[in-house]
Amino acid sequence: MDGLTRIYARNCEVRRITKEAAEPFFAANHQLGYTRCRYLYGLFVSRAGTDALPVGTLVAAAGFSNPRKWVKDGHEVRSSEWVRYASLKGLGVDGGMGKTLKAFIEEVHPDDVMSYADASWSDGDVYRKLGFSEEAPKIFPDGSRSLKFRLKVTEKQ
Repeated sequence: MDGLTRIYARNCEVRRITKEAAEPFFAANHQLGYTRCRYLYGLFVSRAGTDALPVGTLVAAAGFSNPRKWVKDGHEVRSSEWVRYASLKGLGVDGGMGKTLKAFIEEVHPDDVMSYADASWSDGDVYRKLGFSEEAPKIFPDGSRSLKFRLKVTEKQ
């Protein structure tokens, strides 16, 4: 076990959040802190459970880029980057990444979503479980690596 307190995303609701809500949340709960994202979502406790978190508590947040567009095989492709995801420190939200990703896809309708995972602290398994495929890793001049993942949402890409 990972030592985290666990809650279920089914006991939460996804809502769009502002930069003013996202910035301190990511600063406190994400290894890299806050960075600008076009689409920001929060996961809020909506049903009281055995976890003792009050209804309305922001337990996780996700940030996505505006879709970048290009033409491939005669079709316009809209690709977004999943820039940030974090839950409260010490808390794991089972299904939280999938629930925020689904909300983003339903609202924005990208053709694909890509993301990176720092290879020094993640093998990217959560992305694979969400249906992402691994692409070539990005290797930086200092030798560190980021794993690159892409989820094809439509057949255009």
